[in-house]
Amino acid sequence: MTNGPARPTPTTSGPDTSAQEAGRAAVSSPAAFETPPHETSQSPDGSPAIAPPPPPKRALAVREVEVKLAATPAALARLQALPLLARMADGPPAHRHQVTTYYDTPDLALAAHGLALRVRRQGGRRVQTVKTWASDAGTAAAAGRREWEWQLPAEGDGPDLGLLPAGIFNLLTSEQWTQVASRFATDIERTALLLHPDPRTSVELALDQGEVRLSVPNNPETGDAEETTWPVAEVELELKGGRVAALFEVAAALHHHAPLRITTGSKADAGLRLLTGKPAAAVPAQPAALTPVTTVAEGFRHATRHALGHLLENATVLLDSGDTQALREMAAASRRLDTAMRLLRLAMTLPPAAGPAPMARVGAKTAANPHAEAADALRRRLAPLRTLLETARGWDRLAERAALLPDRKGAAGLSKRQRLALDHAATQARRRVMKHLRGAGHTALVLDLAAWVEGGGWASPALDQPLKTVAPRLLAELQDKVARAIDRLELPSPPPPGARNAVLVGKAPPAADALERLRRRAQRLYETAEVCRGLYPVATAKPKVAKGTKTAPPKRTAADPLAPLARLHGAVTAPAIARQAAQLVAQLAKATGPKARSTRLLSRLAQEEAVALAKLPATWRGYSRRRMFWMMGR
Repeated sequence: MTNGPARPTPTTSGPDTSAQEAGRAAVSSPAAFETPPHETSQSPDGSPAIAPPPPPKRALAVREVEVKLAATPAALARLQALPLLARMADGPPAHRHQVTTYYDTPDLALAAHGLALRVRRQGGRRVQTVKTWASDAGTAAAAGRREWEWQLPAEGDGPDLGLLPAGIFNLLTSEQWTQVASRFATDIERTALLLHPDPRTSVELALDQGEVRLSVPNNPETGDAEETTWPVAEVELELKGGRVAALFEVAAALHHHAPLRITTGSKADAGLRLLTGKPAAAVPAQPAALTPVTTVAEGFRHATRHALGHLLENATVLLDSGDTQALREMAAASRRLDTAMRLLRLAMTLPPAAGPAPMARVGAKTAANPHAEAADALRRRLAPLRTLLETARGWDRLAERAALLPDRKGAAGLSKRQRLALDHAATQARRRVMKHLRGAGHTALVLDLAAWVEGGGWASPALDQPLKTVAPRLLAELQDKVARAIDRLELPSPPPPGARNAVLVGKAPPAADALERLRRRAQRLYETAEVCRGLYPVATAKPKVAKGTKTAPPKRTAADPLAPLARLHGAVTAPAIARQAAQLVAQLAKATGPKARSTRLLSRLAQEEAVALAKLPATWRGYSRRRMFWMMGR
C-alpha cells in the first residue's frame, strides 16, 4: 500500500475525540474535508518531529444522485437488447471489467465514521475513491452520497493515503492508518450507456453483473484462503445533469420491460455483511430539517423524501434479514408518507396568499385539479402496503406481549399451541409484506411516486407561501378532526378511586371503526407537528438518532414542546392497540380451540381498553388547555 507523504504524529494517546467530531461534521459539510495548511508537530525539546508533508492533490466533493435496482442475469440481458435504450443512448454501449478493492482497519473504523475507501482497477487505470456510506434525503427514492476521487498510477497496488484531505485523514490515528488493508473486493462486468431522456438531461446507465468476494486466510504458512462470494446483478442509474424526475422516469421505463426491484443496498453493503456475518440493522428515522423560511412545496417534498427514503432503507433490511424492527420502522414510514400526501392534498385548497378563506377538509375533492387526483391515486396505491404493515405490526406486538405474560396455571395468557400459532401468524404476516416488496407493483409505485414528487408539476403559487404561515391552519384543521372523533365516542364512565384493576361498568365500548378513525387522526396530527417543529426555533431541540442504534422512540421530557401531544397520542393509541390485540387473540382461539387462559386474556384486554378510554377525556382536556408551539404569537 502506498501511504504517501508522512503525516504529523498525534501528540495525544488514545482515541482522538476531536478528530471524531471533525469526521461527524464532515459528513454534513464537504468543506470540512478540505486540506488546510499543515502545521509542523514538535518534539518535547521544540525541534520538528516530522517534516510537514506537501499538500496533497485536491479533490472536490461531488454529490452523486443515483437509483439502484436489483435484477436477475436474464433481466440484464433483456435490457441490453432493449431498443428503447438505443434510441436514448449517446453512442454504443461501453463494456468494462472492473475490480474494486475496499480498504479499512480490522475493526472497520472508516465504516464506523460513515466512509468507504476503495481503489478500482479498470483496464490500465486505477481510481481511488472515498464515499460516504449514508445517503441523504436530497431526492425521493434515490441515494444521494458524496464522493472524492483521485487518479492513481497504473502500476501501484493499494490506496495512496497521502492524497486524503486532512479532514478525512484525522478521523483515524496514525496507528490505525498503518492497519488499513484490503477487506473485500468486487469483480464486475459493466455495460455502460450515457442516456439522454430529454435534450437537457443526462443519465448514466450501468448494467452490472459479477460478485462480491471475501478471502479469509485459513493457513498463514501456505497462504491458502477460504473464499466467500455474493452474486451481483443490478442496474444503476446516475444523474449526470438535468431533471431529477427523469432518473425515475427512465427507471420506470426499464422496469416496464424487465422485472427489477428498487433497493438501497450497495455492493459495499454486501461486502460488509460477508465480512462481519451480521445483517444490516434497522434504520431509525431522522428529524426533518425544515427551517422557518421553508415553503409549503419544499416542506411537502422534504417530508415525502424523508418518509420514502426511510421506507426503502428498512425494506432492504427486512428483505435481507426479516428483522421485525425494520418492519416497525417501515410501518412508521408508511404512516408518515400517507400523512405527507394528505397534507399536500389539504394544501392544494389554499388560496394564493394566506388569508381568511376556508380550506377544504383533508381528503375533500378538489374540482378540476388533475394534480389532486394524481395525489389521491398515489395514496390509494400506497394503501395495500400500509395495511399489510399495520397487520404485521399487530401480530408482532401481540407476540412481544405474549412473551412477557406469566406462563403458569390460571394466568391470563396463551396456551402452548396458541403461542405456536401466534408465531406462525406473525411470520406469515411478515412474509406477506416481503412478498409485496418483491412484487413488480411496489417498485412501479415507488418510481411513479418519486417521479411525481420530483417533477413538481403539482406545485402552484399557493404552495410558494412559507410553510410557517400555513402550518397553524393545517394543524388546527387536524386538531379539530381529533376533537370531533373524540366527541363521537361513547366513552365508559371513569373508574372509581382504587378500582384501577376492577372491571369497569359503563357504556358499551365504541365501534372499531370509530376507534380506528380517532387513532389515525391523532397519528396524523402528531406526525404533522413532528415535521413542522423545525419551523419554530422553540421546538427544534431533538436528538439525532444514530444509524444502527435502538429505534424505540425516546421518552419526552416535560420541557419537550411535543410532550403534551405525545401524551395525547399515547392515550389515543392505547385502547386501539388493546382492541387489535383482542381481535387477534380471538382469531387464535377460534383456530386452535377455546382455552381458559385465552378467555382470561381477552377479559384483561377488554379491561385495559376500558381503562384507557376512561382516561382519554381527562388527557384531552389537559392537552386542549395547552398552547402548542404553533399557536405562539397568534
